[in-house]
Amino acid sequence: MAQTIPIYINVDTITSASLVDDTESAEEAITTNSGDIASGLLWGVHGELSSTSGSVVVRAYNDDSSTIELYKVTLSFNGGVTQASDLLSAGIPMFEAPYFTAESPSSDSSSGKTIDLTFYIQGMTF
Repeated sequence: MAQTIPIYINVDTITSASLVDDTESAEEAITTNSGDIASGLLWGVHGELSSTSGSVVVRAYNDDSSTIELYKVTLSFNGGVTQASDLLSAGIPMFEAPYFTAESPSSDSSSGKTIDLTFYIQGMTF
């Protein structure tokens, strides 16, 4: 019987553009130091906001046109924290290069800030 060993991809930490209320940032590729990710399982995201307070909506899409939303999470940075993570109980399969957007919900105090995002992605071959 063959043993399956998960291999996680060393994904780049990507800094978003300045966040805007109720406006998604332009789609950016989720990458590694060797280029785009071709496929894999998305297990979650870690974010670090440029200062405390506020929340950020992070979305992952199957392409750079936001055709299919694969994942959406609101990371909360209230209570004096600047880092937050979201982990899924099951990975979301991605069969093409994934892209992400980030935005500040309306009337939130994260508008104008930036966020560093690191996605948790497991390698997948087929």
